[in-house]
Amino acid sequence: MHGRMTPPASSLSSALLLELSAWLGLARAAAHSARVQAVLLSLQMDLQRMIEQPTASQAWDLSSFVTGRVRWLEQTRETLERERRSRESHELPGDTVSGAILDLLSIMTRRMGQGLRQEEAQADPAIQEYLERLPALLFTLARCEEDQADPHR
Repeated sequence: MHGRMTPPASSLSSALLLELSAWLGLARAAAHSARVQAVLLSLQMDLQRMIEQPTASQAWDLSSFVTGRVRWLEQTRETLERERRSRESHELPGDTVSGAILDLLSIMTRRMGQGLRQEEAQADPAIQEYLERLPALLFTLARCEEDQADPHR
């Protein structure tokens, strides 16, 4: 860390975001696709930015940052969905280790968002919004990983 950092989020939010970042790192390490790895790294950087803010940058606005990043989450998910071939059968987790990790992470992220909603006084609404949108992208990334492992399924 460079210099002194001030956490803008509550300690509960920060702890959840740190845990989520660690899980994203595991998913990134297991991912086959360089594109999926890049998206996961961007997500980790988002979380780091939400957790810590340089004290010198008092003008930094978490809400504005998250609004832009939520837009990016949605655009990235939509782009990946458009590029995928449609599937006729239901898709179940477990075709690849990386896809299974991402599916699990999608569910965990949804729970984290629900946990923050229950702690309304401690949670920043911007972080809640980010965590509400993230599971859909993680699910799509899982499908991309599985498509790459078996493009003919």
